[in-house]
Amino acid sequence: MTDEILIPISAGWHAVQVAAGTPMSPSILHSALPAKMSVQIPAQVPGTIASALRVAGQFDYGKDNFDEVDVWYFCELDLPGNAAFLHFDGLATHVEVYWNDDLILRSENMFIAHSLDLATLAISGKGRLSLRFLAMNTQLAQRRPRPRWKTRLVEQQQLRWVRTSLLGRMPGWSPPVAPVGPYRPILLELQSPARITGKNISSKIDGTDAVLDIELTVQIQQAVPSCAINIGEHEFILDCEHLDKNLYRVHGQCKIDEVKKWWPHTHGDAALYPLELHVSCTSDKQINKQIIDLGRTGFRQIEVDQRDGDFNLHVNNVPVFCRGACWTPVDIISLQNGSNDLRHMLTLARDAGMNMLRVTGTMVYETAEFYQLCDELGILVWQDCMFANMDYPVIDEAFAVSITTEVQQFLQRTQSSPCIAVVCGNSEVEQQAAMLGQPAELWRNAFFAETLPALCEQYRPDVQYWPSSPSGGVMPFQLDTGVAHYFGVGAYLRPLDDARRSVIRFTSECLGFSNMPDDDLIDGMLNNGETPGLHPAWKLGVPRDNGTGWDFEDVRDHYMAELYKVNPASLRYAERERYLSLARTTTGEVMAKTIAEWRRSGSTCHGALIWFWRDLRPGAGWGVIDAHGKPKAAYYYLKRAMAALTVLITDEGLNGLALHVINDGQQVFEGALELNLYRHAESRVAHGRIAVQVAAHSVSKVQDYVLLPHFVDTSYAYRFGPAGHDVVEAVLYDREQIIANDFHFPQGHQFAMQADVGLRAHCSLDVDGNHTLHLSTQKLAQAVCIQIPGMLPEDNYFHMAPGNSRQVRLAVIDGKSPKPGHVQAQNALASVRVAMENTTASAVNGVVTTTVTATATTVVN
Repeated sequence: MTDEILIPISAGWHAVQVAAGTPMSPSILHSALPAKMSVQIPAQVPGTIASALRVAGQFDYGKDNFDEVDVWYFCELDLPGNAAFLHFDGLATHVEVYWNDDLILRSENMFIAHSLDLATLAISGKGRLSLRFLAMNTQLAQRRPRPRWKTRLVEQQQLRWVRTSLLGRMPGWSPPVAPVGPYRPILLELQSPARITGKNISSKIDGTDAVLDIELTVQIQQAVPSCAINIGEHEFILDCEHLDKNLYRVHGQCKIDEVKKWWPHTHGDAALYPLELHVSCTSDKQINKQIIDLGRTGFRQIEVDQRDGDFNLHVNNVPVFCRGACWTPVDIISLQNGSNDLRHMLTLARDAGMNMLRVTGTMVYETAEFYQLCDELGILVWQDCMFANMDYPVIDEAFAVSITTEVQQFLQRTQSSPCIAVVCGNSEVEQQAAMLGQPAELWRNAFFAETLPALCEQYRPDVQYWPSSPSGGVMPFQLDTGVAHYFGVGAYLRPLDDARRSVIRFTSECLGFSNMPDDDLIDGMLNNGETPGLHPAWKLGVPRDNGTGWDFEDVRDHYMAELYKVNPASLRYAERERYLSLARTTTGEVMAKTIAEWRRSGSTCHGALIWFWRDLRPGAGWGVIDAHGKPKAAYYYLKRAMAALTVLITDEGLNGLALHVINDGQQVFEGALELNLYRHAESRVAHGRIAVQVAAHSVSKVQDYVLLPHFVDTSYAYRFGPAGHDVVEAVLYDREQIIANDFHFPQGHQFAMQADVGLRAHCSLDVDGNHTLHLSTQKLAQAVCIQIPGMLPEDNYFHMAPGNSRQVRLAVIDGKSPKPGHVQAQNALASVRVAMENTTASAVNGVVTTTVTATATTVVN
């Protein structure tokens, strides 16, 4: 369908909450509204009742339980004479739809879209469209068969019968904001000469060529049609067969020679081809033409090597280390993705070297814009179907029909998206059953074992199907076979070397930590004098597993003690700023070292997806992005560890240090590798540099001894006397430009605090208006933190070797005015003030200097 014939019904809506089960028709509700004007609010569509309350200034987390009330949406419409169909792309969840007082639709699955033929329903002219969302608790109170096992993920076990999101209904890690309302668009479709009523498009790679199979059912009002499809600049004539009355089957196989393949951005270009259907009809000796936009597609081949228990995803016959995060909605309250916000979030993910995001079974199927942007940005998608942790009643006939339609619709609407690499049946259903002692034959039912793979084969034969995450071993949660959820380093407090001992093959969920946000978010959520820690307001934003006596802040503090040799509890109440600083870098250091372990040469691991992308509410949540969309410290550590071209250090014990040069790109990398050793975090005591050449899509391991002229106990494993150095730096060069560096601290991360490490900073502005922060340091500057309000640094929380300098690009945050800020090393008492004053206008070599002064100010922690 062309955009011109689809009209969003987004304006003029109002919403009202009434007591659950109140007998009421739309006309009775409307007549009662004058007496209840205080509870009637304007509503945004698409949106939820929570987002409507937020706009009205009446929302607070936990204030309302939207599962306890009936929620009505209504608007007045004047349908044009050429109105043909009414489309509901997503209604959460049990809903009745009325035109005036006539019931025209009843739906019980928020993941199913509905299309109503207005002519069949005799709907036209002026009228009132009303949506009644029935209280979820009323539905859950109905007597139904009990599950074979119970999950702690939710409190109400009967949710297994209800096709709705678990967001807002998972105590411990999801804020209590149940999605209720028309959370996806409501659209009016106008009559058109040609209309697609069925679509099946599939693509495949055949050597260097691409093949697109297309089969459409098209409703054409005029006679003698001819159809063609344009794939980019290539045009193909399609066969057009008459089926019945004005229905035609349009089909063909299109072959493109020497196609530009679609790649994840880390490995190549995400080449896309626009698809246009051209329909020509002859009527009264005139030729009428219509162009129908079918979106864009890309051509790639996805395979998974599963030999010997492996899970190694290949794209276009190249093994890809998949890294990224478990995606969370941009806005949990409205479930909307503002186009700018969504692009910003996905661009942040791409810029962090993330080439895969997982849409988990506890959330929602994402919007069309999400998949389109992942296509464009070269981000693979691991797509769970929306099932998690529960014993779903798939043998119930009505339930089975509903969930089959749900998955079928999703696969059809995303058929052209090359970003989708894996479709997974569910999240943790097999694991939950196994951990609760169920026999193996009950871990997987026929829907996940037979129906879903058959649907994928029919509608998305180009993707890989996986039955459950995790799955694959003798036990579903076995780490060294198939797909794992790995929290050994993390919730289970294992040492960092457990990441190697566990022999991970692919972890679709890992490294969940309570990641500390920056000060601006903390100051905005706590009152003056309140501090992170045990304060009730703070703990609401700290995730925990339901029913446990610990939370993920306890997990973070455990690793803080291990890394920095401090007492986190004492720091928290005695040295607040020091505690916050170490809290931010602890999780970043742990994540980065674990990712380095899994990306090293010789690793068994082929993918790692962080749990998870963005916080669901303000606080120290699992997200590497905070609830306001700002990257946390952990994001920057991951950005360096996940880069497509980088060097990473691993400690090989008595074998010294290994330097792993990683080149994911399509071209051979030729550069130089440098190794520097420093004593007392100040004096360089050893140095070496060699030329390196790394083939495309490969990892090259370089032993530290190759770079040094004589034996040095680089890992301080032999311990023959005092250590000769406490800082190790590996630097990767492309010619003389530094591409990446990595650090290793053989005696630990605990460096003595110094009054001043010689850190200096100033900001410049070039003729194009781009800001650059110039930094230099005399001694080791540990975890350099850049805090300049209104500016987003390209890198942050990085180490600087003694005597080094670097430049960091700064981007102005939309809607923000840059203000003076500061830069501080974690091992320094002094911070450096960075002014943003436009004090000069002179240009030197194309650079306009806006500030040349930086003052060191002692900070009392």
